[in-house]
Amino acid sequence: MGDSLRVIHIAPELPPTVGGVADYAAILSRRLVEVSKGAVQPVLVDAGNQVTDAIDVEFPVRDLSGQCSAAALAETIERLADEAGESAVVLLEYSGYGYATRGAPLWLLRGLRKACGNGGVPLTTIFHELYAMGPPWTSAFWASPLQRFVTARLARISAGIVTNRPSAVSWLQRYRVSEGIPVKVQPVFSNVGEPEVLPEFEKRSRQAVVFGGGGRKSLVYHEHQNVLQEFVDREGFSTILDIGPTVDSVPSEESWSRPLGILSEDEISDQLSNVSLGLLSYPGSRLGKSGVAAAFASHGVPFLLFDEETSPGDTNPYVDGRHFLRANALNEDDSRLSDKQLTEMSRSLRSLYQERLHSTHAARCFLDLIQKVVPTSAASTTSPHPE
Repeated sequence: MGDSLRVIHIAPELPPTVGGVADYAAILSRRLVEVSKGAVQPVLVDAGNQVTDAIDVEFPVRDLSGQCSAAALAETIERLADEAGESAVVLLEYSGYGYATRGAPLWLLRGLRKACGNGGVPLTTIFHELYAMGPPWTSAFWASPLQRFVTARLARISAGIVTNRPSAVSWLQRYRVSEGIPVKVQPVFSNVGEPEVLPEFEKRSRQAVVFGGGGRKSLVYHEHQNVLQEFVDREGFSTILDIGPTVDSVPSEESWSRPLGILSEDEISDQLSNVSLGLLSYPGSRLGKSGVAAAFASHGVPFLLFDEETSPGDTNPYVDGRHFLRANALNEDDSRLSDKQLTEMSRSLRSLYQERLHSTHAARCFLDLIQKVVPTSAASTTSPHPE
């Protein structure tokens, strides 16, 4: 065996596909190489259920997109592992809908069970999603039992488990094969830049920003337009910038709305570095999996949360009042949005990101976990804490 560790990194999508998981997989692979001082040698496997037109990453790639074949997946893993000897591990980015139309990829489970079960190649899984939920008249309700089955069985064959939110830990612990299998929490990092230096918050424009996909932006506008109007009038924010796909509900006729459309990563980072507040509609207990919240955090942008949950839950790692404010808590007293308060929140949010959310921190978390699940001889070649 050499002094390298092959990480067979499986994802449902890869760049240039625009998506949180695609970016996450590419950035995490890059950081794993860095924190291991080059000992980790990733091979990325695109196993999404849709055929991809192109893949653009700096590592070797195996394209299985659109095949949904347990045999092809198992054969690919076994061949890559054989080339590396004992120094190989599978790292799975799991989001069910990326691998199957109904979000329950039985083929993926069968392929991983063949290659990784019963003393096969060690499997570490990051669960971006567990299963869908919804009322009986939605497809999510009927797909949920099979989704739970697949997720539970994946947890069962995983030698290491990572989730992005604490609320998922107890569920995953229930299905792991033994209490010795670690279940770690690592919130997502920003996929639109992690600036080393930011402008002083006091010099930022008093503008707010809505950022992300059309669905959740639509909720901000459609459900809370009156709140936004009052917010603009009372708090002195001259403009609400809109970054991302345009949706029908964007009130373009409002003087305070400024649609910027789809921007590059660098352009998004520049915009976020110069605004003083973000607006986000999201379930509070799942903030750790929000790429938009992570983007705000990496750029020191405190945000207003329009919580999609009726019963407020644990918002870990973000703290209400320190990193964000709940929109329904605002009242006629605007002191909570004073320049001083926003500046303090920005600093706290930035510190949180650097200490717990940064992609380098995440890579160390994964490397530490990988060292625990690969054979001792392979694990000894890497170090989770670079000099």
